[in-house]
Amino acid sequence: MTDLHHMSPLGDDATPSTATPPGNAPFSIHLPVYEGPLDVLLRLIEERRLEITAVSLAAVADQFIAYLAGMPRRDPRTIAHFLSVAARLILIKSRALLPQVVLSPEEQEETDDLVNRLRAYQLYKHAAKILKAREQQGLRAYPVQPPPIPRPRSKQLPLDNVTLEALANAMQRVVNRWLPPPVADAMVSRLTFTVTDCMDRIQSAVTARRRVTFTEMLEGVNTRIEIVVTLLALLELLKRYAVRCYQETLFGEIVIEHLPEEERPAPDERPAGVEEELEFGE
Repeated sequence: MTDLHHMSPLGDDATPSTATPPGNAPFSIHLPVYEGPLDVLLRLIEERRLEITAVSLAAVADQFIAYLAGMPRRDPRTIAHFLSVAARLILIKSRALLPQVVLSPEEQEETDDLVNRLRAYQLYKHAAKILKAREQQGLRAYPVQPPPIPRPRSKQLPLDNVTLEALANAMQRVVNRWLPPPVADAMVSRLTFTVTDCMDRIQSAVTARRRVTFTEMLEGVNTRIEIVVTLLALLELLKRYAVRCYQETLFGEIVIEHLPEEERPAPDERPAGVEEELEFGE
C-alpha cells in the first residue's frame, strides 16, 4: 500500500488501517475517530459534528488506493465520486489549517463554483438513488399531469351608469324567460311561429346591428318549439350564405354576423341543394 501519510502536508498522526474489502461492497473507511462511508464523513464535517483536523486525509487516500487495488475492474464512477468528496475535504482542511486570507473576487468565485458543483453532484446522486430504487421495484412509468384547462376570464362590465330600475328590468326579463308557459285555452290555436318569420327577424337584426348573439334572438321565446324553429331558421340562413356564425371561446356564445354579398361563394361553387327551401313550420 502506498504511504501517503508522510507525503501529504494535510496528514495527521493517525495510522491508516485496512479499508473495507473491495468487490461489490461500497468503499468504507476506518479511522480512529470515524468508521463508515465517505459521504457520511463529509456530512459530519460539514455539520461541524466532527473536526476536520482529527481526520487523516492521507489515511483516507491510502485506504481508497488499497480498495482500488483489490477491485477486479475499476469503476470510473467510483473514482470520480471519491475525487469530488476528497476535493471538498481538502478544501475544508486547508481552510482550517492555513491562515485566513482575503480572496480576490476571482478566487472567491472559483471557490464558490467548486462548492456549488459539489452540492449539485450530491443532489443528482441522491436523485439517481431514488430513480434506481423505483426501477428495482418495477416502477418504470411516471404519470404526467395534464396542464389545467384555461378558463376564460370574465369581463367586468362597467356599472357606473346602470340604475336600479334597469337592473330590476333585466332581472324581470330573466325571470320571465324561465316562467312556466301559460295554460292553454280550451281552443287550440294554430302555430304562427314559422321558420320564414324567424329568418326575417334574424336578417333584420344583423342588418341593423351588424352582429347579434343567438341568446338575443331567443328573447321573448317561451316554448321549446320556438327555440327549435329559431335554430332551424339560423341553419337555413347559414346554408344560403346569408349570415356567418362563430364562437370566440369553447362553449361560448354563438355570434351571428351579416355576410356581405362579395364574400359569398358563387352559385356554381356552392354545394348541391343549397337553394332548396326549408318547409318546416311554414
